[in-house]
Amino acid sequence: MNTLIASIKILVFILFTLTGFLIYLFLYCFVKLFRVSYEPLRNGYMRSWAKVSSWIFNVHVSFEGKPPKEPFILVCNHLSYLDIIPLYFYLNCTFVAKKEVKSWPVLGFLVYMMGVIFIDRSIKGDVVRVNKLLTENLNKHQGIIIFPEGTSTGGKGILPFKSSLLEYPATQNMDVYVATIHYKTSDRDLDAVDSVCFFGARHSFPEHVFMMAKTHRIDCKIIFNNEPVKASDRKELAEKLRQKMMNQFIPTDLAD
Repeated sequence: MNTLIASIKILVFILFTLTGFLIYLFLYCFVKLFRVSYEPLRNGYMRSWAKVSSWIFNVHVSFEGKPPKEPFILVCNHLSYLDIIPLYFYLNCTFVAKKEVKSWPVLGFLVYMMGVIFIDRSIKGDVVRVNKLLTENLNKHQGIIIFPEGTSTGGKGILPFKSSLLEYPATQNMDVYVATIHYKTSDRDLDAVDSVCFFGARHSFPEHVFMMAKTHRIDCKIIFNNEPVKASDRKELAEKLRQKMMNQFIPTDLAD
């Protein structure tokens, strides 16, 4: 029965996403025609998409703290492809993501069209290009979310931060905000570290999505820290942000 329900969830999600995206593209063409900012349209669409997607997969989202107002730069731990759903609940934003995300079925093309900034971490010099894009994409309509661990994890701890993408806020002496995400599944399901967190090479993307869809309930909590961090040196900034993140971090599958 779980297999059938999971298949139905995925099918409904794909149909909903494609239908909504076609409507978005139609409206996007009009926005571009009149040469106005597309971000407000994108923000409204992504918030609606996130809320319906959470209903399809029975993801219950809650938060503590106060989400920052755009423009902002926020760092967050990274556990799963699901992370964008709760973050779009509360934030008008775009993301910096690894280039591999572009190859994910459905979601890859969606996030590309939503203005996500992709980085190729195998090319050291790509950081320069991405930092330039950060300056161009931070505006009154959106903030930027960075996953400074550089990869998704199982949520048992916080990896050392890669400071290269913090060069821009460091040189500008900007406030940088911190958030943490925590997932927990119901007693009838696999632990979130297996069914929600997508990391390593344990499963292919389609295999893991099917495992996630089998869960009966996923609880997601975001904690926003209301005290931003500043530092003129990117490595110092990275260490301060990591310490603040660790102070509020809840390991996967522990009760909050």
